Amino acid sequence: MKGRPELEIETEKVYKTKKNSNGTFIARIVQVPKEENMLDFILEIKNLKKKELSYKSLLITTENWYDSFRLARGDLKWVSLHTVAVWDRLGHKLVEVAAPTGKENYRISDEHCSVYRET
Repeated sequence: MKGRPELEIETEKVYKTKKNSNGTFIARIVQVPKEENMLDFILEIKNLKKKELSYKSLLITTENWYDSFRLARGDLKWVSLHTVAVWDRLGHKLVEVAAPTGKENYRISDEHCSVYRET
């Protein structure tokens, strides 16, 4: 996408989507604007064969302005066939989830996530 970056997210939209290597699961990060100028980032993992969500959880709530949500946006990677992990732009791992069960193997502390609201 060329041109000026969005300074504020006004509607719900998918930020990033990736399938695992065998195409069984898809993970996506969804940006959801809230009232009071805040923005949620939600991780969803869907089983494509069963057509159902195996995981849906809030990753970060940040202020809805460019410098803040740009820092919170990160990378989404399948670290193994059935495990997805999400990092922020600073390189901190936010969460690691087993896709078939929706069980979190790792979750960063709430204190770290509050930094995005204080910048």
